[in-house]
Amino acid sequence: MNFNALIEYITSTPLTWLILTLGAYKIGIIIYEKTNKNTLLQPIIIAYILIMGTILITDTSYKEYFKSVEIIHFFLGPATVALALPLFKNLKYIKSLFIPILLTLIIAGTFSILIALILLWSLDASITTMLSMTTKSITAPIAIITSEQIGAIPSLAVGFVIITGIIGALFASFIFKIMKIKNETSKGFALGLISHGIGTARAVEIGEKAAAFGALAMGLSGIFTAILLPIVIEFLN
Repeated sequence: MNFNALIEYITSTPLTWLILTLGAYKIGIIIYEKTNKNTLLQPIIIAYILIMGTILITDTSYKEYFKSVEIIHFFLGPATVALALPLFKNLKYIKSLFIPILLTLIIAGTFSILIALILLWSLDASITTMLSMTTKSITAPIAIITSEQIGAIPSLAVGFVIITGIIGALFASFIFKIMKIKNETSKGFALGLISHGIGTARAVEIGEKAAAFGALAMGLSGIFTAILLPIVIEFLN
C-alpha cells in the first residue's frame, strides 16, 4: 500500500482527529500526574504539542482539523456552564466583593487588550493580527465569535487564546510566589481573567474558592470583551 495514500486516508477521516485529540489530552494527564503535577507539564501543553506536531507532519489545515473535532468545541459550552456550581456555592462571598470584582474586571480587562495592541504595534504587526490578539484572554468559543465580528482571523485568534492560556498556567504559580499572593480568591480571579479556561482549570487545583472566582472571571471577561470590543472597533472605524 502507498504510504502517502494511507496517511491521506487516515488524516481525512474525522474520527481520527477526534481520537487523536482525546488521546493526546489523556497522555497529557498521565504525564502530568506521573511528574507530581509539574507546572511545566500541564496536560493541555502536552496535548497541544502532540496535536500540533501531527498536524504539521501530515500538512493538515486548521480548518480541516477544526471541522473534525467540532463536537469537542460544542461541548465547551456545557463544560463552561458546569463551572457555575462552585460559583453558586460561593455566591454570598462573591456578592460581598462586588465592587472590587467590577473594578478589577474593567481595569485589568482593558489593560490586557491595550498591552497586546501596544506590543504588536511596536513590532509593526498588521491590523488584522492586532485585532486577532485582542481576544487572547477570553475563552475560545467567545473568541471565535468576537473575532469574526471585529474583522479578525478566528484561527489566529484561537491560537493566541491557547498560547495565552498556556503561558498563564505555566507562570502563574511563579508570579504568585514573587508577588506574595496567597489568597485563593485573588489567584483564581487572576487566572480566569487572564488565562480563561486553561487558567480556570489550574485554579480548580488550587481550591474551591479559586475555582469559583476563576470561573467568574472567565465568564465576566468573555462578556465584557464580547460586548465592548466590537463597539470600540466600530467607533474607531
